[in-house]
Amino acid sequence: MSKKQIITPIIALIAEMDLVVKNLINIFYVSRNLGSEGIAAYELVMPCVMVVSAFVALGYNGIQAVCAKDYGSNDHEAFERHRNAGYTWLLVATAVLTLVFAIFKVPILDLLGANDGSNTLAILSRECYSMFLLCFVPQSIFSIACCLFFFEEKIQLLIINIILYTLMFAGCGFVTATGPSMTGYILVNLVSIMAADIYIVISCFIIRRKSSKAAFTAISFRISDIRESFFTGLPDFMEYAFVSVLYLVENLYILRRFSESVIAGLGVFEAIDNLPEIICVGFSFLVTACLGTCVGKHKAASSETSIRKAEEILDKEAKKLTLGALTGAVVTAAFLIVTARPATALFLTDDDPAAAGSAVLLTVSCALGFVFYLLNSELVCYYKIIGAYIQAHVLFLAEALLFPLGAKILLGEIFGVAGFCMGGAVGEFAAFILNLVIVWISSGKFPLKMSDFRMDRYLMRHRQNGEN
Repeated sequence: MSKKQIITPIIALIAEMDLVVKNLINIFYVSRNLGSEGIAAYELVMPCVMVVSAFVALGYNGIQAVCAKDYGSNDHEAFERHRNAGYTWLLVATAVLTLVFAIFKVPILDLLGANDGSNTLAILSRECYSMFLLCFVPQSIFSIACCLFFFEEKIQLLIINIILYTLMFAGCGFVTATGPSMTGYILVNLVSIMAADIYIVISCFIIRRKSSKAAFTAISFRISDIRESFFTGLPDFMEYAFVSVLYLVENLYILRRFSESVIAGLGVFEAIDNLPEIICVGFSFLVTACLGTCVGKHKAASSETSIRKAEEILDKEAKKLTLGALTGAVVTAAFLIVTARPATALFLTDDDPAAAGSAVLLTVSCALGFVFYLLNSELVCYYKIIGAYIQAHVLFLAEALLFPLGAKILLGEIFGVAGFCMGGAVGEFAAFILNLVIVWISSGKFPLKMSDFRMDRYLMRHRQNGEN
């Protein structure tokens, strides 16, 4: 294996891990220093955060996929147009969302269930909600820059992440030493992401304005420049929206059916789940960048021979990514199962058996479904790249909401907390079966080899759209 083959997946992990790693750091310090009520409050606010994350994901995933195809086909003018429109629209969207969530703070917190528990839970939820609002706009700049740095400026990608995490750890350590508070811990998020953004603006938008692929060089509200990015990123938006609904219904169901302790256990699991989530988002980033570039070359091919060669390269790249996914998933699943209990103890210092037990079961369930999770993620990334948007939406609706929610509630009613916790693995397996059916219907034959997953009808349609 070459040095590039080793380094590229690592850089891809770094490029996509900021949202999940920040979440991991937050939960670690909140759970250890603010107890079960602190982590429960954090978890109750997550549906709101996920709604805004949906818009951020729409922006950076759409821009990454479209710009990867522009980059692969050497269309530098289109790359610049799509990049500037992406920055412009995402900054406006997150600014508007921040204002809306600020205006409707009280009814939204009530909807989230923040007032359904103790008084301390309500206070901590309000603090968490208020501070997170200030992070949304800075996060959008950081996320887009990470995607664009990946093409030619991987050192810059490393630098902004070093700035982010150094300040995150230092800031959380300072808050812990001077007086733990929800406001303090979430404020650290804001300071850290803004520091990284300042570096991006100075080094990229100003100093290297003409040479950087990530430079924001002009405000652009042209619909034509954002249309493809919007439709490409829309499935990711819907995934986050579906997950937000899932979190909300899960939280309300747990409060009604079980207890506040299980909410705390769910929060601890979300912290542990950040490890496989980092692997998944990094893998998805790599799939989008690699296969997007391959599809861009296919679109730029000028003869039958070059088209066939581009298809062979696409198949080879997809096979390599799939084998890597299977290997990584098995290793990660084994690690999660072995470390489920000690990892739970690391985060949950309260003597709360219900919270600890549910966190362990949720972690085991995640491990059992992780292979299917990576394979589902690879397929949906490819759907978006070739413009199979309906298939992507169907998969996300099933995988992010219908299958896990249905399995958790059904098994929860039959087997109690244990059944609820194991529903996640059942939902992921069901989503993989759905993926096989989607490819079967789309390609006209059941997929038995890598080229069957290429979905040539959509690939050629995407090529023809590019030529028109």
